[in-house]
Amino acid sequence: MPLENLNIDTKKILIEYEDRYFNYHFGVNPFAIIRAIIFNITNQRVIGASTISMQLARMMYHKPRTLISKISEIFRAFQIEFRYSKDEILKLYLNNAPFGGNIEGVEGASYLYFNLPLNSLSIAQISYLISIPKNPNKNSPKNIKRVNRLKDIVLKRVENIYNQDIIQRALKEQIKPKRDKLPNLIPHLSSKIKTSKREYLTIDIKLQKKIEEYLKDDIKNASKYNISNSCAVVIDNKSMEILAYVGSNDFYSKEGGENDGIEAIISSGSTLKPFIYALSLERGLVTPLSNLFDISINLNGYAPQNFSKRFIGKINTSQALQYSINTVAVELDRLLGDNSLYNLLIKADIKSINKPKNYYGSSIALGGSGIKLIELAQLYSSLANGGIYQKASYYQNHKPFKKTRILSPQSTYLISNILSNVPRENLSSSWEFIDGLSKVAFKTGTSAYAKDLLSIGYTPKYTVAVWYGNFNRSKKVKREDKPTGIKVASPTMLKIFKYLNDKSWFKKPQHIITQNICQDIIKIGECKNHIKDEIIEGINYQKPCKILRAETLAKMQKSGLISSMSELKNNRCYDKWKNYKPLITSPINNSKYTNNRLLPKELKKIKLQCYSFETNSTIYWLIDNQLPIKSKSKIAIYKYLEEGKHNIRCLDSGAKMSSVSIDLNEL
Repeated sequence: MPLENLNIDTKKILIEYEDRYFNYHFGVNPFAIIRAIIFNITNQRVIGASTISMQLARMMYHKPRTLISKISEIFRAFQIEFRYSKDEILKLYLNNAPFGGNIEGVEGASYLYFNLPLNSLSIAQISYLISIPKNPNKNSPKNIKRVNRLKDIVLKRVENIYNQDIIQRALKEQIKPKRDKLPNLIPHLSSKIKTSKREYLTIDIKLQKKIEEYLKDDIKNASKYNISNSCAVVIDNKSMEILAYVGSNDFYSKEGGENDGIEAIISSGSTLKPFIYALSLERGLVTPLSNLFDISINLNGYAPQNFSKRFIGKINTSQALQYSINTVAVELDRLLGDNSLYNLLIKADIKSINKPKNYYGSSIALGGSGIKLIELAQLYSSLANGGIYQKASYYQNHKPFKKTRILSPQSTYLISNILSNVPRENLSSSWEFIDGLSKVAFKTGTSAYAKDLLSIGYTPKYTVAVWYGNFNRSKKVKREDKPTGIKVASPTMLKIFKYLNDKSWFKKPQHIITQNICQDIIKIGECKNHIKDEIIEGINYQKPCKILRAETLAKMQKSGLISSMSELKNNRCYDKWKNYKPLITSPINNSKYTNNRLLPKELKKIKLQCYSFETNSTIYWLIDNQLPIKSKSKIAIYKYLEEGKHNIRCLDSGAKMSSVSIDLNEL
């Protein structure tokens, strides 16, 4: 209850009933103490001597009722009087006084017992409320006769401060308080708010209730995967106000319902990939329709796999993001160098990213860093706001948080268009929810072992972030039916957007132009594959030479896209490519082979295959201390090796060498 809302009748009745000399003492009434001692010693009756300030001290420090505690209360009362004004002390008392059950504060009691604000109560009703803190459980409204008797006791104590007509009318008034069930509208958010001031929140109650309903319904479908929890948050992108904050699908659930999933650290899965692609568009690494290669890669022992466990080969940028290709995202993030995803997250001041860059490594692109759902939602709001990142607030009239540009309006516009055109087959499980739905840009995420299933979408007006998983992280998700973010979380997210019904879409910013681009993976002579594409004006879209790794060049030789490296001799990147070490594709380093002793040697030969990036395709195989075996790049040969460990090396015509080790056993 704010100080300005301190009801004059409440103030008068409280002082007269509890502490008549409140305005004249400094926390302790010595006359009341002497009087209490005399009465207690003579056994006339037990009376107290606590002032309002002493009672407030007891509420604040919760000490047992002993002589030592009473002395402590006296000193605390002096401190309270020294620090606060009389009105502030009354406000603190009325905001913290117990009113039965778990109710604290007179204003809450007013709503619960009379369904009225404190300023609308009669003197009779106020008198009853003032009587409750003396014995909250005994004085709660279980017995109407007792309630009215308590009311009368207080009124008779304060009759000298009111006109007798007012007192008589109040004595005749039969009050009937009853405890209504407190509506627990935003329990997770309520538990976060620690203030004695009246605060107005940005929550849209109708939307909040609707999302609670969706989460409770949709968890039934998720339960078949052994998933028990979910949460969702909605942000108004223009004001950066939080419109809905549902921390779990059921606050009262024994499966950790009181946990706040919006503030929990989770894996981002693939939901940070759009930011890698946006940065790549800005740096000229890609255009929406430029071709890339999805092949197996190995970065210092880290070999990302796609969700499908297979590699597509040639794929354009938009498809790579829409189909959430892991290898492409990791490779682009590597090529971004000091302008990578990690640097963007640090620039946005994402608090969950609190380790050095090398701690996360390449896996940050695929959910290898912990992050909060609210942070992900705020990042997606930046995509809707033309690349401006800002934290969201749930307080009305809150001073806006700092704005930080993390992306350009042009890259976010192109990304929004890509994310709004997710292939129909990816949405088969959500189709019933998007029939008639307005355009939405969204991305899903599925973490390792399906512990986190995410779907985050946005339009010009709103951002919606939804998570499914288990607060109990040791509880295993059933993965036989392959639960994913798009299967489990997207239906809820799309329902919310259908309810919000935002039909607007992003306007094309300046400096987006349509131009012919070359789709050749490697330009050999004249471009053979042109296509019209939307690009950012002024960006030099010249692919960096390193975008074609040794694995990519080897794949192109294998697939026939290039017959040999001599074709690339006139390419501007050739001098860099020819410095690549030869790539041994068979056998795999540290692999183990087991053969049957009874088989003939011809059936126990090991495949040897190596790709050279010199124009002279001659290579030499060096096996242990044996004589070199001359061969050609990409040509597979087969060699019988004795049981045991072997070191196998491939030497190209430029004297560059790679090696692998294998272990052969026979049974």
